Amino acid sequence: MSIVHFQWFAARCLLLTAAATASALFLLSCGSQSTPLDADTRTRIDSIANAQIAKAQVEHDSLCKAAQITQLPHLVDSIKKIRIHEIEEQLKTVPK
Repeated sequence: MSIVHFQWFAARCLLLTAAATASALFLLSCGSQSTPLDADTRTRIDSIANAQIAKAQVEHDSLCKAAQITQLPHLVDSIKKIRIHEIEEQLKTVPK
C-alpha cells in the first residue's frame, strides 16, 4: 500500500470516526424519550402553539373574508346560470 493510499484511508477513517462521534453526541444530547417535560417547558410549548394557532386563525379569517368578497359573487352567478339553464330545459319538456 502506497503512502498516498494510506493517507487517503487514514483521512477517511478519521472522517468516519468524527461523524460517528458527532452523531452519538447529538443523539445522546437529546435526552431520553421517556423523560417527561418539566412544567416550564410545557408552558413554553403551549404558549408558542397558542400564538401560532391564533395567528393561523387570523390569517384564515382574512382569507375567508377576501374570498367572500371576490369569489362568492362569481359562485352565485355560476349556480344561478346553471339553475336557469335547468329550468329552461325543464320548460321545453312541458306540454303546451
